[in-house]
Order: sequence, then C-alpha cells, then structure tokens
Amino acid sequence: MPSKQLQQDIILLITAIFSVITLGAIIFHFLEGWTVVDAFYFVTMTATTVGYGDLVPSSPVSKVITILYALSIVPFVLYAFTAVAKSQIEKVYTKVHHLERKQKEQEEEIDAAERKLRRQKTLIKQQEEELDEQQANVKKQLKAIHEQEKELEEHDREIESQKRRMREQAKINKEQETEITEHDKELEVVENIMEKALDK
Repeated sequence: MPSKQLQQDIILLITAIFSVITLGAIIFHFLEGWTVVDAFYFVTMTATTVGYGDLVPSSPVSKVITILYALSIVPFVLYAFTAVAKSQIEKVYTKVHHLERKQKEQEEEIDAAERKLRRQKTLIKQQEEELDEQQANVKKQLKAIHEQEKELEEHDREIESQKRRMREQAKINKEQETEITEHDKELEVVENIMEKALDK
C-alpha cells in the first residue's frame, strides 16, 4: 500500500475511533447518568481493554450496549494500532531501502572512481614511457648535434687551412707577376737597345 494512502487510512481510522468513542460517551452519559468525563473515561478504558472496574454499567441495556460496543470498538482499535505500526514499519523499510540504494550508488561511484583512477594510472604510465622515449630521442639528437658540431669545426679548420694556402698562393702569384713585370721591363730595355743599334 502506498505510504500516502496508508496515512490517509490512519487519519480516517483515528477520526472514526474518536467519533465512536464520543458517541459511546454520549450514550453512557445519558444511560448511566455519568459525567461527560466519566463517560469518556469508561468508553476509553473499554476500547483499550484496560477495564479498571471502577465504573461499571448498572442497567441491562447499558450492559448489552457495553458488550456490543466492546466487540465492535476493540478490533477497530487494534486494527488502528496495526495500521500505525505498519506505517512505522513502512517508514523504516523505506528509509532502509533508501539507505541501501544510496549505499549502492556510493559503491558504484567508488567503483567508477577506482576504474577512473586505474585508467589515469595507465595513462600516466604511458605518458612516462613516452617521456622516457622522448628523452632518449633528445639524447640521440643532442649526440647527433654534437657530432655535427665536431664535423663543422673540422670543416671550419679545413676552410681556414684552404684560406691560408690560397693566401700563400696569392702571394706567390703576386711575386711571380712582379718578376714577370720586371722581366718584361728588361726585355723592353733590350729591345730599345737593339733598335738603337740597328738604327746606327
């Protein structure tokens, strides 16, 4: 039974019980001549099966009505108490069910967090492996760059050596040009002398 429907039934039962107790109190008030408080007291004790015996019906009609009243109101009250107990049990069951569902959701969240953590650990491990590989590649590149620098230094030394040789060769060529120029001058002098000799 739904919780709201059960609450409505309990309210109806309590209203009905109060109405029956009020009706019984009015009946016994007029039949036995009791006060309203005494009549309510007697009816309530009868309905709850306590029965202290301090108030008892005196007339046969009152006794018959008490028998009929007790046979009708006592099961009614017990049913009301049962309904209240059922309502409380349903509340406890609902709360326990809610707690179990919440616990299950928390366990699922924990499992999901653990799976996520494992994935993150795997990803971190892969990233570490990639970093190690990148470091190894960087070391290789640095080694290659160092070798290239050595080759460039050797090439620079060869270029400097070639420049020195070219400067020396240029110096030699200049000296040779100077000698050729002097030789040309000497030849020109000789030719002048020969021309003068021929003219004579």
